[in-house]
Amino acid sequence: MVIVTTESDLVSAVAPARLYKAIVLDSSNFFPKALPDFVKSVEIIEGNGGPGTIKKFTLPEGYVKQKVDVVDEENYVYQYTIVEGDLLTEPLEKVCNEYKLVPNSDGGCIVKATRKYYTKGDAQLTQDFLNSTNQMSALFAKAVDDYLLANPDYN
Repeated sequence: MVIVTTESDLVSAVAPARLYKAIVLDSSNFFPKALPDFVKSVEIIEGNGGPGTIKKFTLPEGYVKQKVDVVDEENYVYQYTIVEGDLLTEPLEKVCNEYKLVPNSDGGCIVKATRKYYTKGDAQLTQDFLNSTNQMSALFAKAVDDYLLANPDYN
């Protein structure tokens, strides 16, 4: 097994408490509203939303299952592992994600993202693959920000 780690910092104009509530605590309602072209539905398959919970995200062309590892509302930390689904293409075995929202001086936050890709056997990941997943994450984060800024009454 090969483990490849990537890190990125994204700037959000949304306050960390509001962003965390939307993307972590209310993900089942939030993602289908904010990203209807990407997330059709989110359902909890097992658990209560805390560590050990399994969530199924139904996408336009498939699904992905996430296992929640850490929910730290006080420090705005969320960790989950993608354990099954269409985003786990060969040669991936699983992908662990950690997000930490750090308040900044303008009322928004920095979204610190760390991803650990676990491959099957000795398989390597290309730089193109890593770049494309980082670009997709940035687009996803922008869409989340745009939705929350356009809907100030949400949560």
